Amino acid sequence: MPMNMKKTKDEIQREMICNRFLQYDQEKMIEMFQLEHDDETIKIQFILKTYTIDRKTAVMYEGDRLASIDEMASIYELLTKSEHAPVLTGEWNSIAGLCTNTTDTSLGRYVDYLKPFEENVEKMQQALLDLGAEPAKKGDVSAILYVFPNVPVWFQYWVSDDEFPASVQFLFDAGIMDHFRWSLLWNVMTCITDRMLEVAGLSK
Repeated sequence: MPMNMKKTKDEIQREMICNRFLQYDQEKMIEMFQLEHDDETIKIQFILKTYTIDRKTAVMYEGDRLASIDEMASIYELLTKSEHAPVLTGEWNSIAGLCTNTTDTSLGRYVDYLKPFEENVEKMQQALLDLGAEPAKKGDVSAILYVFPNVPVWFQYWVSDDEFPASVQFLFDAGIMDHFRWSLLWNVMTCITDRMLEVAGLSK
């Protein structure tokens, strides 16, 4: 990069994420999660897509596309924080229940992200099914989506009516805290909503 060109905020953030990943034992990750790999790359599945990690630089691609910061942050958090493969407890927790050291637990931004589905919630449910989610009860749209093996997210959505605005909830298995800091779960939720819009053909 020329000396007179400053790095963008995204470039700085990507560099920080990559540098952090490179400090960890890749062989341990590969063995723990049984990842496809060779001397140059590691592959991992995330919400029904295959991501390729350059083992020397930690740059991540999905096909020919550079992975987004949310995708990188979500995947690298699982790989670097985990001391064991995920094990389900059967106990569900909301993001508010997991964010014990902050009062900023509003999910309003995700209601805004999902507005393209507002007039067609059947399309929202179909998008979840297309992503391999299992239908569940509670909410006008409800499904359990495995973002990684043994890492489920229970998505619940309520449409607006005369008394209440639309609302959304993401529930996580209680064991998630062995694999994610609470702050990185927001990145996972963003990836879920992005993928729902993508498979439904509603991405901007």
